[in-house]
Amino acid sequence: MSAAAPDGAAAARPLPPGLRSLVWVVRALTVLGATTLCLVPLLFWLSPDWVRSAGPSIAGIGDHPTVIDERALLLGALASLPGVLLGLAALWQLWQLFGEYGAGRVFGRLSQRHLRGFAWCMLASALLSPLLRAAVGVALTLGNPPGQRLLAFSLSWNDYVGILCGAVLLAVAVVMSEAVRLAEENDGFV
Repeated sequence: MSAAAPDGAAAARPLPPGLRSLVWVVRALTVLGATTLCLVPLLFWLSPDWVRSAGPSIAGIGDHPTVIDERALLLGALASLPGVLLGLAALWQLWQLFGEYGAGRVFGRLSQRHLRGFAWCMLASALLSPLLRAAVGVALTLGNPPGQRLLAFSLSWNDYVGILCGAVLLAVAVVMSEAVRLAEENDGFV
């Protein structure tokens, strides 16, 4: 009979070959991703020229006239904030998940909880992206005269694939959680 940890976490086991180096790579990428998520949007919304050149294509409004004033920059930054926060939450779940993997608790309850949390963040991010792009488009055209303001909603193939990947990852997380529960139940019968 295996000894369960007091919090219900699985006991640490030796890592499968290659997982240890993958843990370090993924954790380094999460730090890089979090740094990028904090810096790039901040620098973007503080640079009117950058917003003027890239903002319309990011928002999916093409060559539609925009007014890049302080209000547009502030509203655009606020519109992109939920995506940044959701991205940071996803990276935190991934950091924690690979911390559990690095400790050898691949099938522990905590690792399954973090996998499920990451999956939910990915699914929410994919669902939210079209709405955030639309909000940025509104922010960039709000200063236009009446009749030239724009609400553009688009769903791209990348959004669709992101939704599918988030849903598949969530299903894998649920199945793995059930497998962990069944394994713990079986250990109790031995």
